[in-house]
Amino acid sequence: MLKILVNAYACSPYLGSEPGMGWNFIQAISKNNKVVVITELDEFKKDIEKKQIESPELFNNLTFYYIRRVHNNKIRKIWPPSYYWYYKAWQKDVYKLAKNLDLEYNFDIIHQLNMVGFREPGFLWKLDKPLVWGPIGGLEISPWKLLPSMGLYGMCFYGCRNIINLYQMHFLRRVKKCALKSHVLISATQETKDKIKRLWGKDSIVIPEVGLLEEFEKPEFKARGSVMKVCWSGQHTPGKSLNLFIEAISKSRNIDNLEIHIIGKGVCTNKCVKIANQLNINSKIIWHGWIQKKDAVKIISQCDLFCITSLKDITSTVLLEALSLGLPVITFDLFGFSNIVDSSCGIKIQANTKKQIIGDLANAIDFFFEHESIRQEKAINAYKRANEYDWSGKMLILDEIYNSIKNKPEMNK
Repeated sequence: MLKILVNAYACSPYLGSEPGMGWNFIQAISKNNKVVVITELDEFKKDIEKKQIESPELFNNLTFYYIRRVHNNKIRKIWPPSYYWYYKAWQKDVYKLAKNLDLEYNFDIIHQLNMVGFREPGFLWKLDKPLVWGPIGGLEISPWKLLPSMGLYGMCFYGCRNIINLYQMHFLRRVKKCALKSHVLISATQETKDKIKRLWGKDSIVIPEVGLLEEFEKPEFKARGSVMKVCWSGQHTPGKSLNLFIEAISKSRNIDNLEIHIIGKGVCTNKCVKIANQLNINSKIIWHGWIQKKDAVKIISQCDLFCITSLKDITSTVLLEALSLGLPVITFDLFGFSNIVDSSCGIKIQANTKKQIIGDLANAIDFFFEHESIRQEKAINAYKRANEYDWSGKMLILDEIYNSIKNKPEMNK
């Protein structure tokens, strides 16, 4: 077995997003390797220790070390990107601990796992050990033409984010140093792989950061009734573009035969409810708010179609969950969504202008309503497509990566 040190700031067996991604990657890595993990203390230690009591067999090859991230909530509320000041300080503490742990364990490989965002690669590349970095993401640029559709706050926030991304991906020296020192880079999407090649002149391997967190019962693939149930799930933030989805629903020529389920909540909830009322379609929408995951899964499983309209995410776990529940998906031809959703299991639409998006979304929804046999065919393919992204497949790829490093003499000097 190889001895691998994993730097995973976010790691929890009970959460989605980055913490869930961290946990599932670590579980895959530890199947065939001895793994030491450094993670954050305050946010994740309780979850990990609880899981160790529930399922001690999962920890046979795992050892965890914890470091507290010091931060100031007042400053973060005023300026959210201040998070990175404290995260960088945390990474410096990780480097100090890692140097001492290496004296004890003599690691074969170091894996810089998360956070996924490229702009803070940590400092473990300074250690004289083979380094794997990734999945790497965050190089995505939200479409400039669509920023006004996010409202004033969204336009300012994501506009600044785009500018900062462009500056940092070209001029952050430590990012480039880490990329050049890494023996293997892992990209979260094909788009990221292409950008890494252009920016840093290095090849990378594509492994999406999301995967199926649990197995659901195989869907029954029943024909829908006279009403088609359409689901949207996520945080109600400007970058998720729930407002565009609601406007598209209002343009559907089959609006009388649609039932819309919206899961989640956020800063844009009231605005989106107001839009639905102005368009006289709020009676067609069931607003579920934030609900337990098991309840959300139940609602999604009872729907016929899933829409995801994010203009800022790499991809989403809920996308894979919807596919695994047998729902065809309508999404944008952007970022990681375009890698996962293909013509066999859904419809990808271009994200060029607000008017075009609303029209194309409405047409795609109408297409599925008016072509039930095709919807059923894509539902079956959706289930098959989701199972291509299980964690056992990622485990095999990671083992190949680690063994390729181990078997290269120049990397073991």
